[in-house]
Amino acid sequence: MSRKLFHWKLPTPVPETINVNLDSFSAAFRSILYRRGCTTMQDAISLLLPKKIPFPQDIHMSHLDLACNQIIKTLDGNQKIAVYGDYDTDGITATAMFTLALSKISNHVIPFIPNRLTEGYGLNKPSIDYLQQQGVELIITVDNGIRSIAEAAYIKSLGMDLIVTDHHQPSDPLPDATAIINPKLPGDPYPNKNLAGVGVAYKLIGQLAEYFPVIKPDDYLDLVALGTVADIVPLSGENRYLVKQGLIQINHHTRQSLASLIGAAGLSNKKIYASDISFQIAPRLNSSGRLADVDHLIPLHLLLSKDPASCGNYAQLLEIHNDRRKNISLAMQDRIEAQFASKESLPPILISLLPDNDLGVAGITAGYLSKKYYLPAIVGRIGQETTTASCRSIPEFDIISALNANQDLFTHFGGHKSAAGFTIVNENIPAFTKSMTAWTKEVLSDQDLCPQLEIDAIVNLSDLDQSFHNELLKLEPTGEGNPTPVLAVNAVTAKYISKVGKSGEHLKLVISDGVYSMPAIAFGFGSLADTLSGKISIACTFSENEYRGKKEFQLQIIDFKPS
Repeated sequence: MSRKLFHWKLPTPVPETINVNLDSFSAAFRSILYRRGCTTMQDAISLLLPKKIPFPQDIHMSHLDLACNQIIKTLDGNQKIAVYGDYDTDGITATAMFTLALSKISNHVIPFIPNRLTEGYGLNKPSIDYLQQQGVELIITVDNGIRSIAEAAYIKSLGMDLIVTDHHQPSDPLPDATAIINPKLPGDPYPNKNLAGVGVAYKLIGQLAEYFPVIKPDDYLDLVALGTVADIVPLSGENRYLVKQGLIQINHHTRQSLASLIGAAGLSNKKIYASDISFQIAPRLNSSGRLADVDHLIPLHLLLSKDPASCGNYAQLLEIHNDRRKNISLAMQDRIEAQFASKESLPPILISLLPDNDLGVAGITAGYLSKKYYLPAIVGRIGQETTTASCRSIPEFDIISALNANQDLFTHFGGHKSAAGFTIVNENIPAFTKSMTAWTKEVLSDQDLCPQLEIDAIVNLSDLDQSFHNELLKLEPTGEGNPTPVLAVNAVTAKYISKVGKSGEHLKLVISDGVYSMPAIAFGFGSLADTLSGKISIACTFSENEYRGKKEFQLQIIDFKPS
């Protein structure tokens, strides 16, 4: 198995009239803005300085009012309310946020997150029974529940009430609940269909604050930012505003739990960006839920705590758990890659369902395989009677549609176009594998599977200075829908090449055009150390790196090509 090379898609030249409109920016940044749909200065201002978008007074608001009325009714009866979340960062932050907000008006709030490994995603009957035994009268889901038809009926049969807040694709029929808040509901006019689960829950908090002024919705924007970035929803429009404001709060270190988490990760002395959430903070919050022998609620305990000592202890535990998670992930990746290494050619979909696969890192491993080999991938663990798996895909293949076509084989499934999961009875695995392989082969047979690398601007090394870096910072937060700009630099040479990393898997080098030079890092390119001779072109990102108190500009190389 070998790494897939990229097909570079070079930027369309900026038309002269648009160059004039955006002439207060550098040529390279004008190219970046044009690639993001900016043709006027007002477009650029809207992108770079997002404003709060008013919540429309429409039918979506009536859903929120229904939920608020039910919450008020439950509070008036002095009854217990459970906030039922999910075990990823979006669900954890949504659970913590809603629990903290409700605790402003009630002493009877129970936060609950199911165990990823023993209970799985979403509402389930044993958890519902447990909450009823605790005296819960109202369950409010966050980041789940929209497809829980049987579980909603079970809740109703027990005499409990249910409010669903979710952002996943609704089922047909909908669950029987007092209120369902989801911008993806058929006919729902709310314009932002891309809110994360924490964003949807934040909308309910905003409406609840109309009834209870002691609740201050803006106090929770840091948690909204964490969940929104981690769930990889588009960072445009309202989402961009929410994350931008949330990052300001995060960098003010006003929440003790996040300050402790950032400190344990060694990030206290740097500004936190959206990329730090994606690659540093979210993996730590997710880590405990991926390990079988630890308390999966540690990240929730952390976010709910204000005590510095407790927060410090929880943050250190997450640091330890994240290190363990990394080691488990690497070992599993190596083992699964060996599974396919003996094959002359790869199948159209990579499927690894084995008893010794670790379910806690199945999604991470499927994502690694899909990204590296540019194929859809499914990784799961075979249990005694059933198998649970995670799926990750590529833009050319809609994984949830493929699962829908095989839904009769599953006991449970759900997800998105690019990421999904399912549980299947073991005796159905051969039929599933055969069907999925045939389905994928048919869909992908006539397609040239090569990952596209969108180049935002073609630059010279002399363009990469402090002024240009300041322009790039205006694009923050970057992420899904507003990616970190990718730059192409032509006719350069690689100098002072050295292998770094535990196994020499990465390259540290200097890129030079004969006049200007800049340090660079190339992750995963260790095998190319002896091939980078002569003139080359590079695709890279440009950032400021800080190491041991020293700051310097650096290129992070994504791909090499002969010049």
